[in-house]
Amino acid sequence: MPRLFFAVEVPPAQAARLLSTLPAASGLRPVPATQVHLTLHFLGECGVPEAQLNAALDGLAAPAFTLQAAGTGRFRSGPGSVLWAGLAPGPGLDALRALHAAVGQALAQAAGIEPERRRYHPHLTLARCRPTVPEAMLRAWLDAQRMLASDPWPVQRLVLFESRLGPQGAEHLVQRAWPLAPSAATPGC
Repeated sequence: MPRLFFAVEVPPAQAARLLSTLPAASGLRPVPATQVHLTLHFLGECGVPEAQLNAALDGLAAPAFTLQAAGTGRFRSGPGSVLWAGLAPGPGLDALRALHAAVGQALAQAAGIEPERRRYHPHLTLARCRPTVPEAMLRAWLDAQRMLASDPWPVQRLVLFESRLGPQGAEHLVQRAWPLAPSAATPGC
């Protein structure tokens, strides 16, 4: 059964700039630049037919918008950590949250997929760290990148990805994409 998730993409050049801030350390595994994304809904191993997922989102009418990375943080993941970049507040982040809500509602209504109960915390996963990465190095990176700010980038489509796990990590494959509606005044950051 495929592992599926809905997300918006980050241009690889933009992702590469964010990833270039990471320290080099054994046990710190950066995400490939082509796979940095903002997850909207993780479905996991989903038994819902693809046609039903497609139908759920075919009527979605959401506007395109602009995002900007801002700040960094860390999630503790078992014995390791996940390093991430946050998003700048503003109309772009508001539009992302609205898209998250609209996709969740569409999935619940048309496909019977229950929405996530946890509060949505949009972030860009940059690296996964084993417990062997020195804590002082992680704290130094977090402190140095506290004011991280990227160039803005346009978000022009919603993507359904399949995540395939392999020996080198996950590979994300586009299954389908829905264009977001262009607008005369695309909300910015």
